[in-house]
Amino acid sequence: MIGKSRKYCAPRRIGYPLQLLDVVVDQYARGSYSQRDYGSLNTEAPSILLMTSGHLGDALILSYAFPLIRKRYPKAQIDVLAGSWCDPIWKGNPYIRKVVHLNHVSTNRRPLSKWGKWQEFYRTTRSAISELRDTVYDYSVDVRFSDSPMHFVLPYLKVKRKFGFGTRGFGGLLDEEFFMPDEEIHNFDLILKVLKPMGVEGDLRTVEPYFVHPALSPTELWAKMNRPVPTQKPVLIFPESGGEFRMLPIEYWAKLASRLLIESPNSLVFSGQKAFTTELYERVRNDHPVDADRLVPAVGTLNLQDIASLSEQAQVAFTLDSLPMHLCCLGCPTFSFQKNGMGVQFFPIASQPTVVVHNHQLSRDLTIDRPGFSSEYVTVFDDTVLDRALEWFRSVNTHSRITPSK
Repeated sequence: MIGKSRKYCAPRRIGYPLQLLDVVVDQYARGSYSQRDYGSLNTEAPSILLMTSGHLGDALILSYAFPLIRKRYPKAQIDVLAGSWCDPIWKGNPYIRKVVHLNHVSTNRRPLSKWGKWQEFYRTTRSAISELRDTVYDYSVDVRFSDSPMHFVLPYLKVKRKFGFGTRGFGGLLDEEFFMPDEEIHNFDLILKVLKPMGVEGDLRTVEPYFVHPALSPTELWAKMNRPVPTQKPVLIFPESGGEFRMLPIEYWAKLASRLLIESPNSLVFSGQKAFTTELYERVRNDHPVDADRLVPAVGTLNLQDIASLSEQAQVAFTLDSLPMHLCCLGCPTFSFQKNGMGVQFFPIASQPTVVVHNHQLSRDLTIDRPGFSSEYVTVFDDTVLDRALEWFRSVNTHSRITPSK
């Protein structure tokens, strides 16, 4: 073993170079870097920098910790360093003082060339350091445990105590370095793990998820979809995920939609960003022309705030392992198909009754301890799973109505 023994969250072809990198980083950390002194901790009103290079779902789950931090430190000032793509999650959040952008090249999903992503990474890194370097932070916490932590900016910042995961390098720059446990664990529990040295406590069972968004009336919301407000609460269908390997065939979703049309008088809203959802909508409309007025296309028309409002006015939602899953389960009962997902690590933290059906072998016997939440393991997504989804749907009161706003 070269250098300090670490448990990298990476295959050997990446882990070995990280090990060599950390030999250099550790040597640097033991030098002048370790002699820096920015005074004693402010325990009354600490300045805290939270860092994540993740995406929208990661940002949403991280935001659930903000009230816990403020509970421990009522006068805390919370700044966030994150990719600019996470702005829709932070918008209007009352716990945040400011958001600074650093678009990490490894997690940038924008339609740029590799060179373009490197240019954006370099530009936003310089800009972030410039904006943050004059602030003295009591704590910094990087919650990223897989790829692309932001520890590399720490030598340029003034931070008294630094916490994060050493699983992808630069761990020597941290005052307290964490590693992944051997067992499967929820992402929020990992966040709580790195917040604990600050004295912040929480529990996955009792944490209260939330998403800050303007309250839209049914009239305002349905106007965006060019439809009148329905008399029945709608059923939401979000058939997209970030990776094709996590998606179910159009035929599978069409079969679910057909059965829902037979089961209930509810409108079906098909929402997403890709042509896949449009094709699904058109397939169902062609198969059920008599029900065309109950089929609502909403591809590319709803932002995250709209989705949150719509879920609060919906009967139920059917989703994949995706950001809409995390939003919908805050507003309405949600059934999630998780094919080739991350298992318990990213099960949704729901405030409404939620069922997750998944094929993650390592999470076969695992669930999260929250009221109204259940998870079920399957080996294939077949008609038996559809039967389970319809059985669950029948258990929800399908006759509640939306009262149109005047």
